[in-house]
Amino acid sequence: MDPLALATDPVAAGALAGALALILFAAAWHKLSELDVFVGVLQAYELLPHGAVVIVARALPYLEAALGIGVLLPVTRSVASIAVASLLVLYAVAMAINLWRGKRNIDCGCGGEGQSLSWALVLRNAVLAGVAVGVSGPAGERNFEWLDGVTLVGGVLAFYVLYLLIDELLRQSSRLRTLRAGPQHESPTE
Repeated sequence: MDPLALATDPVAAGALAGALALILFAAAWHKLSELDVFVGVLQAYELLPHGAVVIVARALPYLEAALGIGVLLPVTRSVASIAVASLLVLYAVAMAINLWRGKRNIDCGCGGEGQSLSWALVLRNAVLAGVAVGVSGPAGERNFEWLDGVTLVGGVLAFYVLYLLIDELLRQSSRLRTLRAGPQHESPTE
C-alpha cells in the first residue's frame, strides 16, 4: 500500500491521533498528580528562570490535555497536531541540552516511575513529533463502515500499547544504567 494513502486514510490517521491523545492525557495526569515532583524535575533541567518554573509546571499539564482533545477533533486536528509536534520537539531539545551538559541523571519528567535522560528518549520524542506531523494533514474521505470502527479502536489501543512497551524498555534501560553506574547515582532525580 502507498504510504501517502495510508497517512491520509481517516482510520489510520484517527488511530494515530487517538494514541497521541492517550499519551498526552497520561502525561498530563502524571504531572498533575505529582505536581511537586514535576516542579523539581523542571528545576533540575535548569532551563527556565527560577520564578517561571512553578508557572510552567502548572500550565504544561493543561496544555497537554487541551492538545490531546484537539488532536481528537477533526476540526482542530491539524493545528493541534502541529502544536503537539512542536511541544515534543521542545521536550526533546530540553533533554538534548541537558545530555550535552552531561546531566544524564535527572528525571526526564515523562511521568510515572522516574527515568534518567537518554538519547533514546530524545529519539522517542522525535518519532512522536513525526507521527503528530503525519496526522496533521487532511484525511481522505471515504465511507466509514462498522469494520472501520473496530479497526480504529484496535489501532488506537495497539499504537498506545506499543508506546507503553517502548517506554518501559527505555525505563528498564535507565535502571540498568543507574545500577551499572554504582551507588553514587542511585536516584535519577539528582
